Amino acid sequence: MLKSFIWGLAGMLCLSQPIMAKIWRVNNQLEADKSQGIFEQLGPLNSDPDVLPGDTVHLEGSPNSYSNFNCSKRLVILGPGYFLTENPETQARAIPARIGNVTFQSGSEGSIIMGVTFDITSNSGVTIRTNNITVQRCYLRGGVSLDNITGARVIECYSLGGVRGMTSNTLYGDIIVRNNLFINASFNTYGGFFSICENNVFTGNSLTINASSFRNNILANNNANVEITSGNKSNNLASNGQFGTENGNKSVNLNGLFLDDGSTDGQWQLASNSPAKGAGTEGTDAGAFGGEGSYRLSGLPPIPLIFDLRVGDSGNLQTGVRVQVKAKSN
Repeated sequence: MLKSFIWGLAGMLCLSQPIMAKIWRVNNQLEADKSQGIFEQLGPLNSDPDVLPGDTVHLEGSPNSYSNFNCSKRLVILGPGYFLTENPETQARAIPARIGNVTFQSGSEGSIIMGVTFDITSNSGVTIRTNNITVQRCYLRGGVSLDNITGARVIECYSLGGVRGMTSNTLYGDIIVRNNLFINASFNTYGGFFSICENNVFTGNSLTINASSFRNNILANNNANVEITSGNKSNNLASNGQFGTENGNKSVNLNGLFLDDGSTDGQWQLASNSPAKGAGTEGTDAGAFGGEGSYRLSGLPPIPLIFDLRVGDSGNLQTGVRVQVKAKSN
């Protein structure tokens, strides 16, 4: 009941915005009820004729993980985020939506997935087999795998795995990799290339990246082996000078670079006197919290959310029930 109230109130907060598609709920703690727009798993969305391309799906937080999903329909899938108990003002119900793998197949072109936690196994993550897919503000234990596709966006994610081809011979292009935290993730783009790779933090021990533009990144690993092939490699910072010192690239000391305190993702914010502040192109900050689209703590989706909810434990028909709500948009 309380969960329904939270989502219902969040829906009312969205009424000031034009609604162009239907919103569906997926919750594996509830029984499927089509009349209420509720599914237990993501799978049935593909074949259900009432779920139309472009519809939005709220994948709700649950203590039970969701089944893997092969998506063949254009959908916007929104989870509640991750590290929800570590950062302030996240969700009143601080439970992530956990799943092993989502694969975007033909028919799902233009889909977006956001705020979902991929952490069931070390390979948990997203596989992209079709064009124009966006993976945004997700926790990815296994990273993102690309087939022979054109057009993908991996932005504002916290990832323990890289963005890579399915094999060393996979050809892909027009890939934007921006404002991510890649923690202990190694990279090798092999035969593919990124069009834009900027404002990321890398802590892995190996980076072999082909990118048209490689800017405003931070490498926080003194011993990492690095090979960057780019026509525009500028304003990157490395703890052992691996990016060189031309075109605004710098060698920096790790001490004082980041906050190094706080939540799992918040510790990668720049310290007050960090040498990365203003070190990016046109005076922007280098790293995941600077540039065109800043990394969002806990991967909160850009929709109104309730981060504090207090409901009285008694009431009647005359006085009702006292409810105090704190909400914000992202």
